[in-house]
Amino acid sequence: MHVVVVGGGFGGVKAALELSKKQIGKITLISDESYFLHHATLYATATGKNFAESIVPLNTIFANHPNVELIQDKITSFDPKRHLITGKKDYHYDKLVLALGSVTTYFGIEGMKEHSYGIKSVEQIKEFHEHIHDSLVHKQLDKEYFVIGAGSTGVEMAAALNDYLKELKLTYRLKQTASKVTLVEAAPRITPHLSKTASNKILGQLKKQGIKVRANHRVGALEENKILVDGKAYSTTTAIWTSGVANNPFFKHNADSFHLAADGRVNVNPYLEALDDVYVIGDNNTMKYSGTAWPTLKQAKHVAKNITHLSTGRAQQHFRPTSAPSGIPLGPKWGYVEWHGIYISGRSGAFARRLMELYGYCQLLPLKQAIPVWRAHELPAVEK
Repeated sequence: MHVVVVGGGFGGVKAALELSKKQIGKITLISDESYFLHHATLYATATGKNFAESIVPLNTIFANHPNVELIQDKITSFDPKRHLITGKKDYHYDKLVLALGSVTTYFGIEGMKEHSYGIKSVEQIKEFHEHIHDSLVHKQLDKEYFVIGAGSTGVEMAAALNDYLKELKLTYRLKQTASKVTLVEAAPRITPHLSKTASNKILGQLKKQGIKVRANHRVGALEENKILVDGKAYSTTTAIWTSGVANNPFFKHNADSFHLAADGRVNVNPYLEALDDVYVIGDNNTMKYSGTAWPTLKQAKHVAKNITHLSTGRAQQHFRPTSAPSGIPLGPKWGYVEWHGIYISGRSGAFARRLMELYGYCQLLPLKQAIPVWRAHELPAVEK
């Protein structure tokens, strides 16, 4: 049996690892990058932490898995009748696992795509670093830095950026420069996907750190030197977009082969199949709790188990979605973690969140390799 897995994130990498362990045949992992990108730590990489915690080469992860072939390519289409997917080349599969992740959407806000900074790719982070460096060289830091979107990534980024600016002011002797961070959220409260308790606790800590929070405010437009929030213009050259995700455009481009929901994600059956011999996992499907790392890891393991069952003549098993803990760090000494109505915050929350990150690394690497990557969070930045 030849299983092709597309996607180098948590879902794709975990599925390929599990299939490799089960020795069911040949596995091909196709990714448009040569590395695994840990999106949950990019807020830190963007604000002076080491790239090593966010980037793990795929050949390092699969060094002891000779039955996994790694191919760098971008898949654009497929032919389910012929069991072929296409990028620069055609690839035949017996079973196909699609774990392509999501992409950024700007909700049609004027100027946002052209003038905002992002933290969802290595290229975006490099662009942000260059912008900050240029500001420091010319000693022209913005008076106000805007982070747009107060979900998990937004609040993490706002807190990290606030600390980063303080460090830079000390290093470059710009103590008298008055710069502040403003977090803007269109929803009535920040972290709207979490409980009200979480929103209140996190809001209190952000304010304590000196971050201005504007919930229930909408960004109308962004220009090179100003941002429009609820009709009022504010001067800035730095707006960081952390809001808005859409399903990978691969599925829309191949909509004839999938049953898509209104939001563009793929409807799957209880086995996580979108159609015969094709599984869709993680951000790309409509399964309950999809969209974060831990549920994606569980789906990947389940798909590998089902494919193994089929290869040995056994029946597939239904997938049972379960919730996962949510954790948000606001600096090195304060964090918030909640699960099933129970929460911890403060130093304990920060420690719990760090353990969550270690768990994620351990799903992809042996413990002896995972720990140095995890500890890279404490190392100074080294430009990639």
